[in-house]
Amino acid sequence: MYVDQMGDETLEVTQAVGLLQDKIRSAGLRLKESTDFSLFEDTIRATDDRYLMEDFSSKFFDLHGASAFWIGAWDKQGEPVSVQAAKIEDLRDRSLGQHWQQQQRRMFVDPTPEAELGEDHAHDAFFMRGRIVYHGNLWLRKDARGQGLAEALTQLGFLISLLKWSPDYLYGLMASRNAMKGFGLRVGYRRFAPRGTHWITPPEHIRADDWLVYSNRNDLITLARTIAAEGPG
Repeated sequence: MYVDQMGDETLEVTQAVGLLQDKIRSAGLRLKESTDFSLFEDTIRATDDRYLMEDFSSKFFDLHGASAFWIGAWDKQGEPVSVQAAKIEDLRDRSLGQHWQQQQRRMFVDPTPEAELGEDHAHDAFFMRGRIVYHGNLWLRKDARGQGLAEALTQLGFLISLLKWSPDYLYGLMASRNAMKGFGLRVGYRRFAPRGTHWITPPEHIRADDWLVYSNRNDLITLARTIAAEGPG
């Protein structure tokens, strides 16, 4: 963990994590954090969507405990209710936008030659450098929505990332309709760019209207302090 970079804020972050866990468990859910991405893929296959993002697939990446983790939530019957994952990249030698040019092509264009990746990605992405966490593959079962669990689960993933890695940035790519409805703000993102990755011809399963949504380290610490002071939600 990189808690030494956070100083006095560590206790506030761990307090916030505990409060989020209490909220989630009070809904009758069992939580598990893991770095076993074979188990992650098995868990994904047991969900309604069965959607495994390329970013967290062993087909494209070697995911291990030093650089990635996932969190699952199960009901009392042992059925999956939620999954999410996060991984960190060391991008001190290039920007996030430059990183996308290589990584998005590897994941989407090479396997799907009819797809065409542009270069006009989110403006902010070309200024984001350092230790950068990608948070994604977030899924919540339909009958568990509308209860504040999406917010609590996502914030839990954010703050576990903060405790593990103390990143410079944590980001996601969010469908424009969700970003415009304020979902990104509710779950803890504090900065928004109305374009994420730029697609000229996107693969069939990729939305071309995503937003880059992100927070820096101070935003995440402020989120933790707010939860610690006021409680989840």
